[in-house]
Amino acid sequence: MDIQNRLAPLSSGGRGNPFFSAAGRRISVSIAVGFFALAGCGSPARAPVSEAVPSEAAAIQSFTAAPTEFALTDTPTPADTPTPTQTSTPAVINPLTGLPVSDASLIERRPLAIKVSNYPRTARPQAGLSYADLLFEFYQEYGLTRWQAVYLSRDAAKVGPIRSGRRIDVPLMRAYQSMLTFCAEFDTTWTYMDQEGVRNLLLYFGPVGPPAMWRDDAQIPINGIYGNTAELRKAAKYLKIPDINPELKGMVFSDAPPAMSGAGASLQVRFLSDTAVAEWRYNPADGKYYRWSETDNGKMAPLTDRLTGEQLSVSNLIVVYVNYIQRNGDQIYELELFGEGKALFFRDGLEESGGWRLPKIDRPLQFIGPEGPFPLKPGVSWIVMVEESSTESRTGDAWTVKFGQPAMGT
Repeated sequence: MDIQNRLAPLSSGGRGNPFFSAAGRRISVSIAVGFFALAGCGSPARAPVSEAVPSEAAAIQSFTAAPTEFALTDTPTPADTPTPTQTSTPAVINPLTGLPVSDASLIERRPLAIKVSNYPRTARPQAGLSYADLLFEFYQEYGLTRWQAVYLSRDAAKVGPIRSGRRIDVPLMRAYQSMLTFCAEFDTTWTYMDQEGVRNLLLYFGPVGPPAMWRDDAQIPINGIYGNTAELRKAAKYLKIPDINPELKGMVFSDAPPAMSGAGASLQVRFLSDTAVAEWRYNPADGKYYRWSETDNGKMAPLTDRLTGEQLSVSNLIVVYVNYIQRNGDQIYELELFGEGKALFFRDGLEESGGWRLPKIDRPLQFIGPEGPFPLKPGVSWIVMVEESSTESRTGDAWTVKFGQPAMGT
């Protein structure tokens, strides 16, 4: 099956600029795919790999710091003088993680969302996902999932492999006021993004080249494109993508877990096929859920970060039930992400059922438990978006969610 992905440059310029390759012209891409159709990222004109491209061993700059500690002055005071109270500067809290940041400007900028591949399995292990503030996973097409990794408070020298944008990305871009990095799109997706008013928030391979985006020749072509988040922000500035101080409040955090309904030591989600099975297992030693993925032999294997070699882990798992719509019988899906719906929450080895709410299309998701806003554990959350007809079951403390069949639309 041949899929045509045509890239129209966001800027007619770019010559002489370090972020833009000679591929910044309209490109036609045709990729032969086996049993599933992908908008591949291997056929655009090959951008030369700059010597400045960071290696996988490059240091990752982390902008998250522990709160400053303040010591009291040990100076005696007369008995009739009131004892001075300790004062400190309030911590600046990241609204996406509930964690303190060292510099308020890091969360007063537009989030950067990057579309990351999860199949073919040669995409694994992915790079840089452990530095994201939020991770979204959703069904994309033909029995596979892809991710949107959202970067706000931290940067990663290498993220990817980066894959194609889809209509599904649009409601998440709006809700988190983010710009989207990807490598290609269907013609119909370009038109849809024009209609939805997000075309001016796109960074994609071709017009954007090294050191912001480059090809790793050690990877197969369709899983060979990576990006550097700090350089992508520079490219966005060059492209005049408007920066903003985003309104990202909506999630509630608490170190102490609320009263929860039952145990939730593991969660497995099957997305319509055996080529997309995700699993998270709780580790009580550090209070995090570790990611596992299906393998060729039908077993589950730890999913690591190519940069660190460590298994991906998060503080919270959130299953969000939304309406997927399949348009015109094609493997092109949209998400009806508005209003409210059902959700499952996992933290600290426990589970609670509740709901999600989107008060406005340009505001983040809110999560509601039986007693009101559900308090997440400070840290990174993995949000799994399943069809609203999906079903869940539990055996002991192990949960399973089976993805439902999306509705057909015109």
